[in-house]
Amino acid sequence: MKIRVVALCCAIAVLASACGSRLSDEELATGGGTGSASASEGSGDAGSASSAGISEGEGGPKIGTLAVPCGKGDAPPTEPTEKVEGVTKDAIKIAVISDKAGQVKVPTASIEESMQAYVDWCNGFGGINGRKLELTKIDSKLFSHLEATKEACNAGVFAIVGSGSVTDNQGAQQMVDCGLVEVPAYTATAAKGLSDNVVAPVPNPSNFYPIGGATWVKQQHPKAAKKAAILASSIETAKVQAERIKLAYEAAGYEFVYDKTTGVIQESYATEASEMKAKGVEWVTMVSATSETAKLLRDMKTQGFEPEVIDLGQQYYDPELLAEPGAEGAIVQLNTVPFEEVDDSPALQAYMAAYDKVGTKVEPTSLGVQAFSAGLLFSTAAKELGNDITREKLLDQLRTIHEWDGGGLHFLADPGANKSSNCFMYMEVKGGKFVRLWPEKPTTFDCDDSYRFDLKDDFGGGATLKSN
Repeated sequence: MKIRVVALCCAIAVLASACGSRLSDEELATGGGTGSASASEGSGDAGSASSAGISEGEGGPKIGTLAVPCGKGDAPPTEPTEKVEGVTKDAIKIAVISDKAGQVKVPTASIEESMQAYVDWCNGFGGINGRKLELTKIDSKLFSHLEATKEACNAGVFAIVGSGSVTDNQGAQQMVDCGLVEVPAYTATAAKGLSDNVVAPVPNPSNFYPIGGATWVKQQHPKAAKKAAILASSIETAKVQAERIKLAYEAAGYEFVYDKTTGVIQESYATEASEMKAKGVEWVTMVSATSETAKLLRDMKTQGFEPEVIDLGQQYYDPELLAEPGAEGAIVQLNTVPFEEVDDSPALQAYMAAYDKVGTKVEPTSLGVQAFSAGLLFSTAAKELGNDITREKLLDQLRTIHEWDGGGLHFLADPGANKSSNCFMYMEVKGGKFVRLWPEKPTTFDCDDSYRFDLKDDFGGGATLKSN
């Protein structure tokens, strides 16, 4: 039971971060191991992977729509202008912190592998201005993020890149105190998401909520939005996320006739299904693990309860959902280009080819795509610094980047201003597969400034971090 509870905590944290996993239970259990390792553990052969999805454009190669930030530079690198920890004439040392898969199901299993893929890929072009990237891998072990951050602080690295941990609030202040800059794959908590030293490719500030999906669904199903239901596991992270959803969706015109906190793990959701049916619910969402939501959908189907809309978050972009017949017709939000559209996305092709070269049994996930985007974002900023590379100047340069999609890996975001997304897209479970629903054109997202809802300071928790 303890293992299953931990797994649920992990899954909920990813949902709260507006990110998703595409791993099965078996796949998530294949990436065991602890501690850190150097980049030499990767394939070391990034040459062929470097060419996949790459086109030649004016000024050099491009990954999708983005100029490749990696290369030998205009001249051989020299010692940096200032002595900076983690930077030498030949190398830039970075670390990735993530919860690695082992005995329990974790949603961050492909983050480390995706960063290894990025480092190999970037070094295949020549590194950043001729300096090769060296990667230290650190396992935050679900509940040891503070210890992992301390390890990063003492590892002689320049920055943390592509990271993602369930309990990232634990080490948030430690990271700032030791002077590190972080470009994470995602953030899960207010403390990390609002940190002064964090610039994410897909920002997730806790005091805003994206309501584009809510707006679109209400337009398509106006009556269903007036009979809404939300269920959430009785874990604090889940309850807070459900509260955020409810406030934001009510502002978009939804009326909730059913709001239920469920057990962490339940054998059955027959009671909930019966209660929702009795109240005439027509729109349902749930904040829980995919396995628990699958049980709910199974019990709804058994009782003949068929609401007009089953609307699920990014975490449910998962084969486990497809295996449940009751999920047919459910819609799932995504923030990265779906793997089903890899043929239409050169940037995603580049990621997949680089990932394949790592040789891991852990399947790629949408979180992994965001980690690769974090690598690109870090490199784009670092390249502009040339030989005058410091953490402070890196952070300043990152904050000048206000339009970012990783070359087409995900929706357009504003990392520099730490703005939440104003974009969304939906997949639908159809015939046991994920099929694009909206917008209809492959690789696109529906974006509008009105889709960003301000939750004020209710969910900021005073967590903005200041360097000491």
